[in-house]
Amino acid sequence: MTIPTKDSDLPSFLHPLYLEVADELALVADLWSELKDCKKQYLPKEQAEPPLSYRNRLDRTPFDSRFKPALKGHAGLLSDFTVLEDTAASITAAIEDIDLQGTDLTTFLTDLDEMVLRDGGAGVLVEYPVALEGIESAADQMALEMRPYLVAIDRRNILNWQIDYMRGKPVIRHLAIREMRLEPEGLFGVAEKTYYRVLRPGSFEVYELRVISNKWQAVLVEAGETGLDQVPFRWYSISNSKWFAGLPPFLNLARLNIEHLQKRSSLNEVLWKCNLPTFYRKGCPPIPGTNPPQFPPLKIGPNSVIDVPKDGEAGVIEPKGTAIAATQADTEKLEGAMDRVSLAFLTGGEASKTATEIMMDSAQTQCSLKNMARRKESLVQSLFSLWVEYTGETAAGGIQVNESILQMPMSSQDAGLVLDNMGVKFSDRLGLELLKYRRWLPPEVDVDAEVERLEGMPQARSLVSEADVEVERGRQTNPDRQPAAA
Repeated sequence: MTIPTKDSDLPSFLHPLYLEVADELALVADLWSELKDCKKQYLPKEQAEPPLSYRNRLDRTPFDSRFKPALKGHAGLLSDFTVLEDTAASITAAIEDIDLQGTDLTTFLTDLDEMVLRDGGAGVLVEYPVALEGIESAADQMALEMRPYLVAIDRRNILNWQIDYMRGKPVIRHLAIREMRLEPEGLFGVAEKTYYRVLRPGSFEVYELRVISNKWQAVLVEAGETGLDQVPFRWYSISNSKWFAGLPPFLNLARLNIEHLQKRSSLNEVLWKCNLPTFYRKGCPPIPGTNPPQFPPLKIGPNSVIDVPKDGEAGVIEPKGTAIAATQADTEKLEGAMDRVSLAFLTGGEASKTATEIMMDSAQTQCSLKNMARRKESLVQSLFSLWVEYTGETAAGGIQVNESILQMPMSSQDAGLVLDNMGVKFSDRLGLELLKYRRWLPPEVDVDAEVERLEGMPQARSLVSEADVEVERGRQTNPDRQPAAA
């Protein structure tokens, strides 16, 4: 029996906002999995296409994933951050295992960014292990890792909710989350079972749906209290939109990637058929004594001969392939459109772009990423605040995203201009700091060490001395001229 999704008395009920984006979330999920086990859905069987031909066509059409690498590239730009010094001690102690699954904070947040860029939003729970009987001391709690931890929630598993807005801030009254668990089955097997976790301020329940007397019912299997006066859940989205609303931000890229797959399938079929010419012969006599008449096999090869009877003919029917160029051009046009939506301006995927086009695309993407960086900082601060509500610590802390990595790298012309002016218009230290800020130098370069090394080189001292002489000559020639600011 199919689990009901329209019964408002069951935790499996799907909220209307969920249903509005269900198809789009399914599309981006398929692309994220690179169409594993679902390529047939996007390359359906043509009318009257033989099964073997259809299967061969699927095998001849590889999927060129443009969606997933683009999102991972964007998320990677947001992965450079530092934890603030006033962050609670219990949080800093858990940085290398923030989810009790061995995942460090950087990896956890990067995976979360990928989910948000893919789906338009994701949830995060700040959980605390269920208290065990006889555990009272702090030492016992530390030994058993009785501490808060983070749990990322896929948007597809947030099924229904009730939210009130007080002074513009969302207050969760209840939130139902679908959980998939692997449980033992038989001696060696496992089976996946579905549960529904319902969160309320200060408490939670876990239900399993079962058919009892031919009717679906929610059976309570677990319950407990959180000790908080709110649901320890936060929504993380690409924009300041309403909670659990909004389409995936790269939906256009996802659709273009599917169209690209279909165009490539058509192009491959045209090439396949055009590369298989059909041989024919006309006037060949049948094999004597055969009824119905049968004809001798046509042998093609360097060691075979074709006997053509009088007034007979043999030849090849070869397709002209007039559609190849048009299909190829259309496919390349699609690839260019996908590059414009993705990170091609950073990776050099579009060599034909002008400098102005690159700058415009870069500015638009930087603006979106910087907004997301600020929302990421706000999210982490809120999660840390929930964390310290469990631990009783005062300061929560947070993170600061390095926004300089979101800027375009310095061009070789700009870098040359900086290098030409080092020691003349500004100091070596300022020049090196500018190069590092503009990502022309690796982030691990130690500016202080480089300055000391330059000062210890005779050539560097000579260059600085010559520069000082030129500046002094300028002052003597034009006393009113103001020296350049260092």
